[in-house]
Amino acid sequence: MPIGEFSERCGLSSNRLRTYAASGLLIPAAVDASSGYRYYSPGQLREARLIEALRQAGMPLAEIGALLRHPSAERLDAWARRVVDDAEQRRKALDLARHLLAVENSQHLPVDARHFRKERSMTTFRTAGRTETGQVRESNQDAILTGERLAVVADGMGGHVGGEIASVLAVGVIDAAFTGHSADELKAAVRAANRAIWERGSAASDLAGMGTTICAVGLTDEGRIAVVHVGDSRAYLQHDGSLTQLTDDHSVTAELVRRGELTEEQALDHPHRSVLTRALGVGPDVDLDFGAPPVVAGDRLLLCSDGLFTEVPADELASVMARRDTLDATAEVLVELALSRGGRDNVSVVVAEISG
Repeated sequence: MPIGEFSERCGLSSNRLRTYAASGLLIPAAVDASSGYRYYSPGQLREARLIEALRQAGMPLAEIGALLRHPSAERLDAWARRVVDDAEQRRKALDLARHLLAVENSQHLPVDARHFRKERSMTTFRTAGRTETGQVRESNQDAILTGERLAVVADGMGGHVGGEIASVLAVGVIDAAFTGHSADELKAAVRAANRAIWERGSAASDLAGMGTTICAVGLTDEGRIAVVHVGDSRAYLQHDGSLTQLTDDHSVTAELVRRGELTEEQALDHPHRSVLTRALGVGPDVDLDFGAPPVVAGDRLLLCSDGLFTEVPADELASVMARRDTLDATAEVLVELALSRGGRDNVSVVVAEISG
């Protein structure tokens, strides 16, 4: 039957049918060589409706293709679980939006109504940072944020354009979404950043596969520190003169080190040292690592991309942090050290201090 009749019977527009044909999902049964007019068989009606149903469920075209090639109830069950998880993330995002609206509206409440709002802790957060392209790379795909309640380092990947967009987008979304309300708010902000990057990459072929690491440290209203982490950018805590790594790298070599198959030194020169096992924006969902280390006034935090710790060993990082220079000076010294050792990658550093 001609495409017009097929479109009417299956309920899909001609444009939608052409999209599915171009994706290799629903190939016309015949095409007129002279006019290019497309014809479909009645037996393709069920397939067309199935593809559309899966698209309505939010399944990407590539996954629909895999399901059609290998029909499986397990695949549908897995996607159903993903839909449920996605709905839960959207619910949390709406809760965050309600909170942000409540914060804005509270500015217009009478004084006696504001009196009963939960007061913020007196703990404060000072930050300083620096990011550099390095001695080898042509562009800087890292992005940093130094704020009064938030510090972030993101190391983009996916080519010159994609990496820059992913890291900047991640930092921007997290900055806009996190107000200091709670640790859950920071986790929701990072998940929102993941979704934003994934949707941007899915919409443009030249950005497909882009992503970024993320290491975000937020100060909540209760005066507590929340650390959310994906990838191999790191967070360290300096307390009582010692520097402790707070995050575990999500990379192939880090997994091998944890299993005892590589030493830290061997990992530095391993051919897969830059291959991540987790990153922000490479899928609609992401597994986050979360921590809430206890801190006291005077403690310092160091956030950095792998361009720092692959050039400067942990004992030197600890030595520089122990000098207790100003935050700006500490960030400068650390970046300059990495550059002097070769600066083979982009280098980003954020230093924060707890006071109050």
